[in-house]
Order: sequence, then structure tokens, then C-alpha cells
Amino acid sequence: MRKYLAISLIGASAFATSAQFNQSISVDGKYVPEIFRLDRINTFPRQVKFSLDANPLNYDGKSVPASFAPTLLPMPATSWNASHDFSESRGYLELGAGSWLNSTLSAGYRFIDNKETSLGFRLQHNSTSLWKPNMSDFMKDTRMYRYDESLGIYGTHNFDGIGKLTGAVDWHIGNFNYYGYAPQFYKFVNTVFDLDKETAPKAPTQTLNDLAVRFLWESPASEDNLSWNAGAGVRYFGYRSYYAPDLKNFGNTSSFMEPQRISGARETDININGTLKLPMSGTSSFGVDLNADILLYANNDTPQAENLIWNPDNYGLVTITPYYRFTRDRLLVHIGADIDLAFNAGRKDEASNYSRYGFLHVAPDIKLDYLAGPVSFYLHALGGSQLHTLASNYELDYYQSPCLGNTRPVYSPLDGSLGVNFGPFSGFSAGVDFAFRVSRGEYVGGWYQTYLNYEKWTAPGLPATIFEDNLNRPLSYDYNNADTYNLSGISIGARASYDAGKIFKIEAKGNYQPQNGTKGYFNGYDRPRWTANVAAETNPWKTLKFKVAYEYRGVRNVYAMGAYSGALISDSQALMPCRLPDLTYLNIGASYGISRNCSIWLQADNILNRHDEIRPMLPTQGVRIAGGLSLTF
Repeated sequence: MRKYLAISLIGASAFATSAQFNQSISVDGKYVPEIFRLDRINTFPRQVKFSLDANPLNYDGKSVPASFAPTLLPMPATSWNASHDFSESRGYLELGAGSWLNSTLSAGYRFIDNKETSLGFRLQHNSTSLWKPNMSDFMKDTRMYRYDESLGIYGTHNFDGIGKLTGAVDWHIGNFNYYGYAPQFYKFVNTVFDLDKETAPKAPTQTLNDLAVRFLWESPASEDNLSWNAGAGVRYFGYRSYYAPDLKNFGNTSSFMEPQRISGARETDININGTLKLPMSGTSSFGVDLNADILLYANNDTPQAENLIWNPDNYGLVTITPYYRFTRDRLLVHIGADIDLAFNAGRKDEASNYSRYGFLHVAPDIKLDYLAGPVSFYLHALGGSQLHTLASNYELDYYQSPCLGNTRPVYSPLDGSLGVNFGPFSGFSAGVDFAFRVSRGEYVGGWYQTYLNYEKWTAPGLPATIFEDNLNRPLSYDYNNADTYNLSGISIGARASYDAGKIFKIEAKGNYQPQNGTKGYFNGYDRPRWTANVAAETNPWKTLKFKVAYEYRGVRNVYAMGAYSGALISDSQALMPCRLPDLTYLNIGASYGISRNCSIWLQADNILNRHDEIRPMLPTQGVRIAGGLSLTF
């Protein structure tokens, strides 16, 4: 139920085509943290973009956010609740390839394109298959591979004077391996028994399917009469397999000590949403937003599954947001309340720390915005419930656990922000902001690969804990995303840009978000204290463009819940950090327009050759060089 404002990842891919066809993915939601997508390893980055609007957050109460393709695509595939900003050209094609056999293909065409009707398709391919992460000697031949294929069909039709109908069907299939696989149990047994190379386990593989169908009807916009819209959609998201390293296939010599595999989790989200707005005068109006999600899960009936995973119950969440809006000259006042009604959400397990999500949750929906010439001010007090689903976890962690351990939503009683923006004037824009957020039931995550590797051993960077059986066991790596904790913290940010026309452009943004256990502003599972993005470009003549971009995420920690005497303890003392290396990326690129409809591009990413882990046991590729061709028609 929130929009993931993923920080734009750095690069220079496909400048000419991206400028024309970069889709404006607008996914609305009530509770909006700024989240960094951690699946950047194997796809081509798009141009860095910064939003310097007076209102940097958008809370409009729509459905579960999700992207059908990795974040780094130059042409992102159509996403759930996405909007389309079309180019004047009806078709485009882009091809690119580079080191490690990284490849990308983007294509699209609008068959019908007139004032009343549009109908088109989009497809996206991204893959990588040659890089060896070198996790250990006995897994040294393991290659990272990942293939993502997305296909979307969309259309709109304006019924003159009645309204507009929009529809889309989107499908994304992903196939990949857990390339960081280096099981410590195998290392232990190999040391004792001196096993030969043929018995070395293979990295587990995975397939995900993501299919969505959605429709939206919008009445004609009017300042004097009642206006409304209504939408409905169905989304399926599921994994082929779930791996449990605690159970090995000892009886099968061809898969000696490989983890037991059972069916992965599958969920279906049925969404209904709508808005109603009643103008009271030329300056004020009353309105109400409605959003309902019904989540259905397929129970896993694989033998032994009952002892390995928890089968989620079907549940629902209904959100009603009444509001009053007032505008006068340069002042906007929006006063409302977010009312969430939950049915059967969360786990029903009185014997543990888990419990059902409460039936009623209320949060503010208040916005004050003032524009004073080149200076604007805003003050927002927002909040609400965020669905915890396979689809929403995928936004945070591509390599997440392929099953859920809890369906309890994350509740934010307060998500406040205030800030000031300057400009643009004489090409210069800037802004500063301060935010404070309280979250109830934030999830521990990013540990599934670690669980596959260490199972009953303690991973590096984490203290060992002692169970009653006196065996050294790891902390509770939340591979099922079951453990939760309460979190609160602040964010201080600044941004600036200067546009000198063709000579050069520069954009920069930075945030300070102190993190320490339950104190912090949630910004991804790695929870960095410092984040920074800087990008500059120059266009010395019309057909040639150069760009350089830098990204930094510093003082990162991924957290795990402690376990003592076999019982989980969910207090601040049990939330243990594991330090991750800082992420530093420096990328450069260039594009050249051969003709009005054809351009070529070349880029070099991660030229500092950093192999730092984005999550435990998942290092990044080093220097990546790629080039490609972009066509419009």
C-alpha cells in the first residue's frame, strides 16, 4: 500500500531513447518510504533523475506497488498502477550488450495512436550469465545467471463527455540462481571426509511469475461537478521452489547434501479502488478515497512442508480516506484521515510473539503547501498501513525468501516531513527537507542467501547464540520475513541542481539518516546512514552527450533478530547488526545521434571495480562495459 520511491540508480544507458521513451512510473500509496532497490547487479542503468517538486511524496491510496522488471532497465516494463507518458514516435527498439554477457532489449509499438484511442505493447529483456562471484574454492565454477522477461499490453479510450477507460495486462517471468551459494555444512563435511569435486552441490535455481490485469475508469475532470474514478485489478505473484538446507537429500548420491526443495509461495491480490470528489466552491472540495485488497494464498501440500514453512491465511485490508481540500492563491490545505480495516491479517499464534493485525488503524492524511514565488514550503503529516506481501518484498529484495513467514502489515502512525524548495531561477534549483517516521512491525529481511549457506552455523559479523542443547546456532536470519520490530527515526536531506543548457547540467542529492537498531529511518534492508547521488552531463553539440554519475551508500547494516533458549525475543537488545561494506559506484557514458531516429551509446559502470556485497553473501559485479543501438520509428 505504499509507493516505493526507489532512488534512481546511476548510469548513462541509452540517452537518446531514454529521453524520449522513459516511462513515468507512478505508483501511488499511503505510506511512502524512500527505498533503494537492491537488484542492481545485472542490468543496464537508466539516467539519474531527481524530483525537485515542492511535494516530494505522493499519498493517494492505491494498491500494492510493484515493478515487473529490475530497477535498472533503460525502458522499465509496465508496472502495477503505472502511468504512461508517450513519445511522439509510435515505436522504439533498443539493443545492448556488454561484459559478463549482460544484455538488454527494449521494444514497443502503439498500433493505435489518436486523440481518442491508444493501443500498444511493450517488451523488455535483461540477462546476465557469465560472471563468477568466487564465493569459495569448492564453488569456484558457479556463475551468476539471471533472466528477466517482461511483456505488457496497454490501451486507453476516451468516451467523449463520458469518461476514459484504461486497461493493461502485464507479465514478468524471472529465472535466476542463488549465485552466492557456498554452504558451510558442505565445507565442514568435505574437510572431514575429503569429498571429490563431483559431490559439490549446485547453486539452487528459482523461477518467479508475476502476472497482472487491471482496468480504470475516470470521469471527466470538473471543478463544478462531482468527479470520480473506479479501478479493479488482479495480480498473481509466485515462486517455483523453496529450499530448506536443514533437510538434505542424503539418500540421493547425485544431489548429496543439497537442500530439500518444496513448492514456493503463490499469492493472488484482488484489488478494488476508487475516488470521489465533490467541489463545494471554486476553492474547496470534499473527497474520499477507497482501496481494498484481498490476498489469497495457495497452501503448500508438499510432504514435510508443514514442518518447514507457515502457510499464510487469506486476508483483506480496506482503506477509507476522507478528506477536505482548500486552495487559495498559492496555498494548499489538505486535511484527512486514513482509516484501515484489516480482516484475518497476520499470524494467529498465541504461543509465540506473532499475533493477528488489529482490526482498526487510523493515521493522519494532512498536507500544507505554500508557494511564494521561487520559494515553496510544505508540511505533511501522513501514515497508514503497508501490505506485507511477496510482491512488496520483491521491491526490496529480488533474492528474498520464496515464502512468507507473516502477513502482518506494517503500520505507520506518523510519517511526517517538512521542507523548503528554491527555484528554478537562472537555471538553479535547491531544497532541504526534514522527515520523521514511526513504523510498527517493520520486517527483518535480506537473509535468505545467508540461511542457504549457514543454516545451523553462525555467519561472519554476527555473534553466536547458545541454545539449550549447547549448539552454536546463528541468529534468527529472517528467511521467512516473520520477525518484526518497531522503528522510529529522522531523515535530513538536501538537493540541488544547475542547468547551464548545452554546456553542462549537474544534479545532486544527499541524505543523513542515523541508524542504530530500532532507532532509524527505514530506507531498505541495508539501512545506510549516508546516501548521496551526483550526476553531471554535457552536450557539446546536438548529437553528442557525455555523462558521469556517482552513488554512495555508507555505514550500512543488515539486522537479525536474536534467539535465546530457542525462543525469539523481539526487543531492542535482540536486534543484532551485521556490518556491510559501503557501496560506491562511479559510472560514465556517452551517446551519439547518427540520425534523428538512430543513436548509439557506450557506458562503463562501477569503474572503481568494487565487488561489495549488496546483501550478505551477494557481491556485485566489477567493472561493466556495454554498448548499444537505439532506434525510434
